[in-house]
Amino acid sequence: MSDRLIDAEVRIIFNRAGFANRRGHHVRSRMEAAVCEWLFGRGIAHRHAGEVFTVPAGAGKVPTIYVPDIILHDRGPDGRLIIIEPYQVNTPKGGGTRLLAAFRREMSARYAVIVVTKRRNMKNVIAGSYDALVDADHLEMLTRLVPTPRRR
Repeated sequence: MSDRLIDAEVRIIFNRAGFANRRGHHVRSRMEAAVCEWLFGRGIAHRHAGEVFTVPAGAGKVPTIYVPDIILHDRGPDGRLIIIEPYQVNTPKGGGTRLLAAFRREMSARYAVIVVTKRRNMKNVIAGSYDALVDADHLEMLTRLVPTPRRR
């Protein structure tokens, strides 16, 4: 073991101030607020910016902080936790979906990533950055992808 300090550049990608939505949850975009409202209306428990990960990203594999927008409390049928990432090109998160792809390379055994975006932006979502891609104008597609509470 060396006594030398490791010199590493670390990027932090969590720079949007955000706002409280109608439910009092802190969100970083209107699309995140819409997804939150959809989840809340179906009784799906979730949290916003509830975890922080460091993943090697970019050509130099620079350690980069990734803070998911939404994480569901319940696991999917495959046992993985589900992250929902609203993606808006006009509010990119430091390289768009490249960071998501880096996260999935490291964490796909434990987390499933659903990207929600407008149909016109789907071409900007890179391959490997999601397990499922959902049109923001058709959030009902999430019904097939997320665990919903049983009705009594």
